[in-house]
Amino acid sequence: MRAARMTAASISGETTRLGRILETLLIAVLATAAPLTATAILQMNQGAPVATRETSTANLSADELGAYYLQGKFRSFLGTPIAASHFITAQHVGISLSDTITFDQGPNAGSYPILGWTDDLETDFRIVEIDGTFQAWAQLWGSPDEFGHTATLFGRGGDPTASISVDSELKGWTTGGVDGQTSWGRNDLDGTGPDLVTANFHTIGLSTEAGLSPGDSGGGWFLFDAQGTIRLAAISYSITGPYQFDSGGAPDGNAFQATLFDVGGLWLGNPGVEFFVTDNPINFPARIVGTRISSRIPWIGSVIAQSSVDSDMDGVDDAFDNCPYTANTDQSDQGGVGSPIADGIGNACQCGDVTGDGQVDSFDAEWIKRQALNLSAPLFLIPDNCDVTGDGVCNGMDALLVRHAAAGTVSPFFGQNCPNALP
Repeated sequence: MRAARMTAASISGETTRLGRILETLLIAVLATAAPLTATAILQMNQGAPVATRETSTANLSADELGAYYLQGKFRSFLGTPIAASHFITAQHVGISLSDTITFDQGPNAGSYPILGWTDDLETDFRIVEIDGTFQAWAQLWGSPDEFGHTATLFGRGGDPTASISVDSELKGWTTGGVDGQTSWGRNDLDGTGPDLVTANFHTIGLSTEAGLSPGDSGGGWFLFDAQGTIRLAAISYSITGPYQFDSGGAPDGNAFQATLFDVGGLWLGNPGVEFFVTDNPINFPARIVGTRISSRIPWIGSVIAQSSVDSDMDGVDDAFDNCPYTANTDQSDQGGVGSPIADGIGNACQCGDVTGDGQVDSFDAEWIKRQALNLSAPLFLIPDNCDVTGDGVCNGMDALLVRHAAAGTVSPFFGQNCPNALP
């Protein structure tokens, strides 16, 4: 499996030394773990882990509900529209020309026959062309800054069934068969690799902590960017496993797949290459894995004919360009308003950033002020990023709004209104 391309050295995130050792082993097992499909939601009940499966949409935000409506039923799995006539899913779920993708509700309600598909040779992505036209599709996450964001995940796996315990200590659960319902959960992304994003399934996570189980493959992982736009960032691919119980210091020979918040005390890996994970007071949770959208934007753009508009002619289609109207082939995004964290807006069109470092800060305010007063301003390098008000001039008002925004007080008159951000 292509998950082998991720190594411990290529994962970002902080762990203890012991955690790094076990993580190395867990990631190695992902190379042989079966790709999976469905979502188990871990909740807390008076301190005791309890598995539930959330199929109600009552607790989704309006934007998350919109993402839910973009989850089409494809075979026993899910697919997500990413253009007027294309959706993306996982290769390992299979495909046939007799397949359809169906939406029970939302703007794309109905069934759509497929015309063909294109497989990514580098990852598990498959883009499928339909016979028809979608009315709505997902915006894509284009920056390699997924780490630390909370993802909303969707899947079609079954309900939790049997509990998995070692010496009477609960470790997690197995799940039942696919029943046609779509479930959801959330998880904080804590690892990235060249083509993958990962998260842990643990008891100290979110109240709707999501872990993948058989049936979730192809489901979308959605993140909110700094502007509050929800974007498709990954497609469910795999989880840690399979497991076996210990029998006298050896695996018992009965491999199983499960959604676990602690793999300690079990044998981990495919039969013949498994290893024992020593149990201890610190839980070592299983990891969930998604195929990463941001690393394959050029390939996705090359497949989707509808995304062929390139307004600034920098070689990056508008649908994926973090500065669609100002050429920036490198797509550099080194921060945002008052923050060094990438915000999905490229350095080249980050309104308020006149120094060109990708961040809107007090230094930009100072250089804008000096420029407006006709004083020496050697670091006023990008004039067309100055006008944050959109009134057509760069003046002291822009300097004032930039200073306040950098300090955390963003005026309604401050925004992406400068020439570099506009058509």
